[in-house]
Amino acid sequence: IMANFLQIKKQFRKLSMSESCLLIKTIYNFSKETRLLLEGLLLGSDAVAKEFIQQMERETVGKVYRSGMPDTPNGRTINAIIAHARKSQVNLRTMMELEKLAYRSFIEFLNEYGGGSESFDWQGCKHLETYLRLANDKNITSEERDGIFQEVKKYLLQKDNMFTDDLDDVYREATGITVNRR
Repeated sequence: IMANFLQIKKQFRKLSMSESCLLIKTIYNFSKETRLLLEGLLLGSDAVAKEFIQQMERETVGKVYRSGMPDTPNGRTINAIIAHARKSQVNLRTMMELEKLAYRSFIEFLNEYGGGSESFDWQGCKHLETYLRLANDKNITSEERDGIFQEVKKYLLQKDNMFTDDLDDVYREATGITVNRR
């Protein structure tokens, strides 16, 4: 793979300005993910943050609370959105919002409909854990972190069903705070 990259790099350097611009335009238009990657890397993460959040909203709460027949959030699509956002180097706040939408979609679906894919329980836990880990980032003030932890605790207490034990354990391990139900 590295040999191919070196050959491509060598050939790219031989291109004229107009040929290199045409190549970049072709790559840019290749797919939505490629466009977002280039925009994120070259224009900054703020240029693509809104797009990733909108994609995640459509795949998560947009499906769970869709009028008429609700749809099931797709874990692979959710994980792909997060992976593309990470590669596009979106900022911490955007990653937190994506993870929050992800964990809440799995919890909401299980809470509203009492079932779903077998993976929903652990997907909810995984994304909750990632969200809480991001809240522990050095760029989050202790006051803000405490507020986030309390908001999550309040949210978890509202979702009192048979799927909550693992979520409570993840929360306790990540924050040191116990979710006291009853």
